[in-house]
Amino acid sequence: MPKIIDKIQKKQGIALSSIELFIEKGFTKLTVGEIASNAKVAKGTIYKYFESKEDIIFAIIEYTHNKYDEEVLENIKQLTCINDKILALFNLCISNDEDTINDRKIYKEFIYICLDNPSENMIKFLKDIKLKYTSWLKEILEEGIKNKQLKPEAINFADALFAIGENILLFSHINNYSDRNMLQNHIDSLLKLIKIGECSND
Repeated sequence: MPKIIDKIQKKQGIALSSIELFIEKGFTKLTVGEIASNAKVAKGTIYKYFESKEDIIFAIIEYTHNKYDEEVLENIKQLTCINDKILALFNLCISNDEDTINDRKIYKEFIYICLDNPSENMIKFLKDIKLKYTSWLKEILEEGIKNKQLKPEAINFADALFAIGENILLFSHINNYSDRNMLQNHIDSLLKLIKIGECSND
């Protein structure tokens, strides 16, 4: 009986096996042949599951970003202060543990690909990220408004907070730019303009 291959599982397996190689070499230097060799499949097999090298990287960013989202949302549930919740949402920008540093490298490589030669799927994914994160920021701000900690107009600052975090993330390859205190100061300064009450632990 012929062996039945789960195409979705196989595709994900090839992409995930390439993560460390991608982090080490970057998009430009990494070849499809190296990806195939690392995944222990023929080079032609790669093209049965992916249209291009960009398509493989897209599969990697989807996986790593979805994993990050699950972790950060779980962390936010444990927090009570608005400032801390917003900071936790941007953990990818500032944390220096090995897993987060690698996730940050993957995301920045993805951004570079999008700037150079984006596909429709990549553009949609970036738009979805912004929509998702501004939605979560609005939920945090709405909670602050409901609890009389923030002015009603605070809801309008979701886009600005997202832009601050994204800016720090994209420039985090510069020495001393990826700094928790910098992001904390940006958040604190912005919230001072819209805050009318304090967190219970302030």
